[in-house]
Amino acid sequence: MTERLLPRIHEPKDLRALPESDLPRLCEELREDIIALCGRVGGHLGASLGVVELIVALHRVFHSPQDALVFDVGHQAYAHKLLTGRRERMDTLRQAGGIAPFLDPRESPHDALAAGHASTAVSAALGMLQGRRLRGLPGHAVAVVGDGALTGGLTFEGLNNAGGSHLPLVVVLNDNQMSISANVGAIPALLRTSGARAFFEGLGFTYLGPLDGHDLPVLLHALREARTSSRPVVVHVLTQKGRGFPPAEADLQTRGHAMGPYEWRDGKLVRSRGGQRTFSEAFASAVEELMARDARVVTVTPAMLEGSALVRLQQRFPERVFDVGIAESHAVTFCAGLAATGLRPVCAIYSTFLQRAYDQIIHDVCLTGLPVLFAVDRAGLVGADGATHQGTYDVASLRPIPGLTMMAPVTGEDVPELLATALALPGPSLMRFPRGTLPEWPAGLVPEAPGAGQGARWLKRARAPRVCLLTLGPLAVSALEAAAAEPDWSVVDARFVTPLDEAAVLEAAACGRLVVAEEGTTHGGLGSAVLEVLAARRVVARVRLLGMPDAFVPHGDARVQRAQLGLDAAGLRRAARALLEEDAP
Repeated sequence: MTERLLPRIHEPKDLRALPESDLPRLCEELREDIIALCGRVGGHLGASLGVVELIVALHRVFHSPQDALVFDVGHQAYAHKLLTGRRERMDTLRQAGGIAPFLDPRESPHDALAAGHASTAVSAALGMLQGRRLRGLPGHAVAVVGDGALTGGLTFEGLNNAGGSHLPLVVVLNDNQMSISANVGAIPALLRTSGARAFFEGLGFTYLGPLDGHDLPVLLHALREARTSSRPVVVHVLTQKGRGFPPAEADLQTRGHAMGPYEWRDGKLVRSRGGQRTFSEAFASAVEELMARDARVVTVTPAMLEGSALVRLQQRFPERVFDVGIAESHAVTFCAGLAATGLRPVCAIYSTFLQRAYDQIIHDVCLTGLPVLFAVDRAGLVGADGATHQGTYDVASLRPIPGLTMMAPVTGEDVPELLATALALPGPSLMRFPRGTLPEWPAGLVPEAPGAGQGARWLKRARAPRVCLLTLGPLAVSALEAAAAEPDWSVVDARFVTPLDEAAVLEAAACGRLVVAEEGTTHGGLGSAVLEVLAARRVVARVRLLGMPDAFVPHGDARVQRAQLGLDAAGLRRAARALLEEDAP
């Protein structure tokens, strides 16, 4: 049996020491390891399989870390991780304390830049190249950009600057015609025509390609030519997402974007799937009903059809569901334009990606009070995707904006009602909901009807309360569990952050002890809003704020992280008892 090559590769110089004839076998071993790894722990399978030859060629020609290899997003870089000293720890991928889901310079000097959002590579690599020139440091800079990232405006800003800089930046365009699903818009179509050369040469780049991204000799020749260039170069390579794994190749929707965990049973692929309904699915179902009743309702998403469960919705309403590509800023302003014509757009977007359109939310939507509804998915802890994707800051960053109504459902039953409430408003609104399955009310509980308007909902109202738990979103279920055995504890679901139900806040604080819990940063979030009300009304109460810390939360199991942060029933119970114990003699 031939000895495997991959265990001998501890850093890129070991790869460069191999005979070139061994590189195809090394690529086979990398694919085998990536497929097996994602079967065990899950992860971004399709993109990583598609760039195996490209990453081998990059490490063969360029000398990382002296040469900066800047991968756009980094979800495609599992082969890079395997070749840069992390092979023996890859089974910890996306787990607490384990290998990061994307790239992180704290994990390896070969990770030039941390990134989990698309379209950053060109700008970052150009900055690194310019910085090295100014400091007299050696080394090249390579931006590895997917064609999906070309739909993002930041990539165009970087290309414009790089083309005019005349610096020898190398941009490797990995063209597989896919983001998570198939790319949309004019640019992906242009790339498969002779217009691609004219486009990049018009921006000031030397253009090499299009090349077969799985042909190692061709790749090596082109990258060596790019390395010796004295001006900016685009190396355009055509790759196949999911290459080498038949189930991924056959997956026409996403090409195995994130297929694991899975296993083979009796010659068939069996994928691990939960059977419970998710918040994303509840949202999509409620929007579908609204779109069926009201022709003014349209849905917009920046390349998140699958993640936001909108595939079926688009199939039913193909002319009223818009995937605008990886272009969050454009998605928001596009919604503003739709709303200006009398339509009622729903902008379905993840919390972490909404950050990228902050100016558009303020300037293009809220300033003129346009009725755009932001459906903010993945709000709060997201688990394995880690720090770049945590939904930490949406409440705190958007709460100060005048006229924006912000709300959160507790269970799936709340979603249709809140959506209908939002779409009936004359101005902008936001509904945030977490990643994961829908919680259920504790057995025997019939929550108080919220009533009309934008008020809070009392879930448990003690006659003579000693402490009150005030929560936002599904944490209300944990609060009810915490208070179940305590007859003198009250629980209130805020439901709306803006406008905040001040009467409910004052009633909750009247007992003198208040625990406020939210799955977001405590700096500027719901807890801060409560403290502002109490200060303005000169109400004295002991208040304990629970939420996400003043730090970036790493990847891990979201349920474990909630427990560690005191955001589960046990943590809420501890916080309430601590307030009560402060009065003990």
